[in-house]
Amino acid sequence: MRSIITLLSFGSVLALTAQPTLLQSNIATGGLALDMYVLSDPGDAEYPADGTDLTWDLSGITLAELGTLSFVPASSTPYAASYPAANWAWAQNVTGVGPDVIYLDISATGIEVLARGVPSNVVSYSDPTRIVEFPMDYGDSFVDSYTGTGVNGTPTWTYSGYGTLITPLGTTANVAKVMNDEGDMMLWNTAPLYPLVIDNGEFILFYGLDPNNSVQEVGAEAAPTVYPNPAENTLWMDGTVGTGSWSIMDTQGRQLRTGRSTPGVQALDVNGLATGSYLLVLRDGAGHRTVRFTKQ
Repeated sequence: MRSIITLLSFGSVLALTAQPTLLQSNIATGGLALDMYVLSDPGDAEYPADGTDLTWDLSGITLAELGTLSFVPASSTPYAASYPAANWAWAQNVTGVGPDVIYLDISATGIEVLARGVPSNVVSYSDPTRIVEFPMDYGDSFVDSYTGTGVNGTPTWTYSGYGTLITPLGTTANVAKVMNDEGDMMLWNTAPLYPLVIDNGEFILFYGLDPNNSVQEVGAEAAPTVYPNPAENTLWMDGTVGTGSWSIMDTQGRQLRTGRSTPGVQALDVNGLATGSYLLVLRDGAGHRTVRFTKQ
């Protein structure tokens, strides 16, 4: 398959479990916030095989932090107006690079990609590319035709395996493997539904949180309180859970300032920022939360 590394098939039989079904109803209604990693060294790991009740043991791989992924309603992203047919987005923020947003149309029949690489390397689809159908069970396949900016194809996607995935980020049961004959592969967490691994033929990306945390559903914890808003020189932040980190981003997704977050009220220096609207991104014991503020 198309990949920058070569891995072999792997799979060991577990005690039999019911196969997971891919369903629209398993998407977290408020969205999800995840950390994003890229495979930097496969070690002696072997590529996930096809089959039932498997264990895909990738615990020996090495991952490099790449940024964050917000799986959120499209309306919460800065470029949504350009993609009115999109109702969801995979809003990736690549550290040191900036945003890379994939706009999706998620319906009762499946997930279709309307655009990717937004805003810097945009591929827009006049005929969207479908990556999964609903409902989808082990052994199901579908044929998709797509046409986009400089790309086209007619791949066949197949739900070809399910089991337990072990990575340095932890162990996840009820994982579904969906791949196509163009070499793209996705491992899906099935409840809630989100991608754990994406092999796009250039990179192999992993999504999750560190082993001491769990997936954070957006909206499960209240956003931090910031004041005054608008702020002039100092923005006060309250509502952190434990210790963590914060960053200030502009509306184009560029990271401007970062720091460590601590419990209690904390002063953030915003002096020198241009007048306008910003996002404060807080990653702490409650997960990944954002709040908008204005610099005057």
